[in-house]
Order: sequence, then C-alpha cells, then structure tokens
Amino acid sequence: MHALKFRFTTKLFTLALMSLFVLASCSKDDPDPTPGGNVEDGVYIKGEGTAFADFSSKALFKTAKNEVNQTERSQLVEIYMAVKAGTGGFNIVEVNGKDQKSYGPSSDWALVTELDVDEPTNGLWKGSLTEGTNKFTVPEDGLYHIVVDFGIKKIAMAKVNWGVIGGATPDGWSSSTPMVASAFDLNKITFKVENLILLKNEWKFRYSNGWKIILDPDFDLGGGSQGIKANSNFGGSVSNLVAGGDNIANDVYGVYTIEITWEAGVGHTAKATKTADGPDLPEYPDNLFLIGSAVGGWDWGTNDVQLVPVHSHPELFWGIYWMEQGGEFKFAPEQAWKGDFGKAGDNNNGVFGVGSDNIPVPGNAGYYMVVVDLKNQTIEVTEPGVYLIGDSVGSWDGSNPENKFDATGGDISITKNLAAGTELRMHVGASTLACDWWQAEFIILDGKIEYRGTGNDQARVKLNGGNTTIKLNFKDNLGSIN
Repeated sequence: MHALKFRFTTKLFTLALMSLFVLASCSKDDPDPTPGGNVEDGVYIKGEGTAFADFSSKALFKTAKNEVNQTERSQLVEIYMAVKAGTGGFNIVEVNGKDQKSYGPSSDWALVTELDVDEPTNGLWKGSLTEGTNKFTVPEDGLYHIVVDFGIKKIAMAKVNWGVIGGATPDGWSSSTPMVASAFDLNKITFKVENLILLKNEWKFRYSNGWKIILDPDFDLGGGSQGIKANSNFGGSVSNLVAGGDNIANDVYGVYTIEITWEAGVGHTAKATKTADGPDLPEYPDNLFLIGSAVGGWDWGTNDVQLVPVHSHPELFWGIYWMEQGGEFKFAPEQAWKGDFGKAGDNNNGVFGVGSDNIPVPGNAGYYMVVVDLKNQTIEVTEPGVYLIGDSVGSWDGSNPENKFDATGGDISITKNLAAGTELRMHVGASTLACDWWQAEFIILDGKIEYRGTGNDQARVKLNGGNTTIKLNFKDNLGSIN
C-alpha cells in the first residue's frame, strides 16, 4: 500500500514538472508579438487618417503597370485609399519578415504647381521616398491615389475625382464629364453621373482630368523606351476595369447612369445602366469630297479630292488644297452629284453659309484651307493655319502664332529652333474649326503627310533638334524635315 502510494505521488510530481517545462519552453521560444498580429510581407498604408490604424490586408499596396509600356514594374506599387483631412494622416510601412520600415513625407514633399499636360489637376503631390514617422496628410477628405517606386525612391499622391471621357461622351476626348461622389466614407465611395447621353463609340474612366502620374520622365527602360509613369485611368470593360486598358466600347446609343465604386480591399468596380433611348441624332456623312474647276475639274471620274474628318466631331471636315485663280468648287458626301452643296450669300471674313451656289476661289492661285461645319451650316475658305505644338517648341497651346507655318510661297513651311529628341506634332486651326488641336493633327511619315482623321494616335517622329526647316506640299501630300 505504501509502495503504490509512493509510485502514484511520484507520477503526479513528474507530470507537474513536465507541465512546467512545457510552459517555460513556450514562453522562451515564442517570438515577441508583431503589432497587429502576424503581418504578411508587403507595403501597407497605416494611419489614423484612414480606416486602418493597424496593419490590414485591405491596406496592402499592389504592383502597378508602368504607363510607358503598360507592363507591370516590380518596384512600382500603388493603392487607392480614402483619407480624412487633419493630422491623423498615414505612413507607408514596408514589411519584410521581422523588419519594418516606416516612410513619411520628405523635405521635398510638395504640391506640384507646374503639371505636365497629362497629369491629374485636382491636387498632386510628389517627393522622395524617405524613412520617418511623420505622417502624410491631406487638405480635404477624399479618395487618393498613392504611388511609390522603390527603384528610384520616389512617391506621388493625387486627389481622385472620377469622370468619363471619350468619343461616346458629350465633350468627346477634349475634356472629362465629371462624376459626383457619394458622402465621404473611409471604406467605400461611389462616383456617379446620371442622364448621360452616350453615343455608339468609345470612352474611358479617368480621374481629375489626367491620364498619368509622372514619377520620372527620363528613366531608361531599355529598347528606346524611357520614363516611369502610373496610370490614372481605367479602360478594358465596365465589368473588368484595367488600369491604362483599351477604350471601353459603347455599343448602344442612349441615356445612361454610370457609376464607379472604390471599396477598401476590393478596388474599383463599375456599372453602366441604360435608362432611356437617346434623342434623335443629326446624321452626318462619313466622307466629304470637293470638286470643281478650282481643283482639277468637274468630272467625278477623274477628280478625287477628299476632305479630312475631324476626330470626335462627325460634323466637321477640313482640308488644304492648291486652288487656281478664278476657279470654283462644291462639296458632296460621295463622288456623285447626289447631296451636293455649295454656298449661300457672300462671305463674312471668309465664312459662307451652306447653300447651292458654287464657291469662288477668293484670290490668286495658291494654297487655301477649307473647313465645313455641317452642324452650324458654315463653309470657311481662308489662308492655311498650320502650327507646330508640343515639347519641340515648348508649348502645348493650340494655334500659337509663334509656331505658325508660312503659307505665302509654293510650299507651306517653317524654320525654327526645335528641342532635340522631342516629337514632331502639327495641327491646323481656323475660326470655325471648333475642336482640340489633336483632333485636327497630322504628321510626316516616310516623307508623306499622314492625317490622323478619326483614327488612333499616330506613330511618332523624333527630331534631331536645332535649326530645323519643315516643308509641306499639300499638292502631292509630301513633307520634309531638314
């Protein structure tokens, strides 16, 4: 009996010692708890100005595409996040195993006051990526797009106000139609536009009137490509939004309600709902031809002179032609005497009304620019207005007289000191040509004048720079750059 009692007591004692050993082992070997629990490696938004005062997978940055080549760049990450104004703000925190690095605003972090023409306009901040615990803060509640490139150590943040833009929208590709944001919420915000007439055409979402954020315009990507830029637009389709994706096709003309919703951890989703049939549209021809003694005769069988359509403006056509003194001309939507038209009454500063009379050449033989506006029923015949625009001349102002070609000789030409390595961009302008410059642009490719018309952006020609002469021969549709 005593032996049994001893063995039982010994067994209890042994179990107690084993329990103490296990507890001591757990206490000794477990790592110190990580704030917020076990945290997946990655880059996070974290701060009281957001919905995430602690780490959350919903506040995790994602790899972004470089807008330059529309391919993912591993060092470039982005996130959309609702941020409340005030001192709460946020930090960007990089987690790598047990290591954490917190980033805050650098000494060069500032609101950008000289924006590139393609950048968002409702507030854009840029700076260097710098370790620190000071908070990024915002001046007003709203949705923000934060972009970081760890390769070049740069960061940018833009205020997001979504809109729609494109050939299907009321202002075409010239400007965005704004969308109205729902009440501010740290977890979910919807932007909506109602009673929007959408043509059977293409469109995209873009925010704050910008196409991209430029972190570094000159970074060498190899293969002749350069720059690191983040998309500030969505394409693809309404059901599958893609940053920087192809234009969204609208196949049915009508009145629509369009929504785009950001939700923390989800990203952006969209809806486009047709709510009514659209009003009757004016019908414009796809083509417009010019014929007459001014341009080679009145025989459709031998005369093939066509006007250039204006992008996103089916009512507008233009062309530059060599016309003979004393000649006359008219227009037709096809190469036949069907639906043809000319002028009505006398010209007013080169502008006629549409009518049935032949239009006389207004002066000596030479180049004349013709603009037909079928909506406002006008025909303009005037001296050619041809202009350089863009980085080559340091100006994106359309129809800048300092960049106008001389049209007084046999060729239309300009001689000007141009910036090296920049792209050649040219367009036409006239008093009745109510469109953006790029909607009436053209280019010289392989010695020929190529018109954009209603097509996509054209191939680019890089300039050698320095004193450069550009000549245009619209008789033979030829051009040269020397």
